[in-house]
Amino acid sequence: LHASETPPNSPCLLPIDRIRTGYAGLRPGAPRVNPDLATDLPLRVVPTDDGHYEVIDGFKRLARWRETGVQLAPATIEPPGPATDRKRRLLLANSPPRTITALDEARVVCSLIDDDGLTPRAVGRVLGHKPDWVARRVALGTRLSEGVQARLARGDLGPTLAHALTTLTHQEQDSVLAALNEHGLRGKD
Repeated sequence: LHASETPPNSPCLLPIDRIRTGYAGLRPGAPRVNPDLATDLPLRVVPTDDGHYEVIDGFKRLARWRETGVQLAPATIEPPGPATDRKRRLLLANSPPRTITALDEARVVCSLIDDDGLTPRAVGRVLGHKPDWVARRVALGTRLSEGVQARLARGDLGPTLAHALTTLTHQEQDSVLAALNEHGLRGKD
């Protein structure tokens, strides 16, 4: 769809020369991520009064597309609003709550090893993590009792304590959890 025919929050193609990045200076600390070109999402833009569009999410994608000579960029046009609302949306778009747990990561790592036949080193390359991270996730995915797994999955238990528990038997892990609960202790206690 052309931008003028697009309902709010629907994807369309926009001429790249009508897209501005006036808010890019608000994101100087954006971490450098290796692009996975297969997962490029549309830009999130807000229309301006002069017929252009201001990016609120996708600065690095837009820069990469401009470097490669792309003329039309996929974008989702959000409803217009004042600059204060645009800046609020910029923060919301770039700081989603963490919805994945260390147990989710552990299960993906174990599946890549067990189901896909990857080595731990290959898993690290695929997921962009160092070998010690992969080893910790393997331990979380293979050595935790069901009770510890449940608490880790809910986020009631951090990955550091969960990893420390992997050196214990399942019965000992459950005993440690019971003691934590009984005495109202935190994980670092």
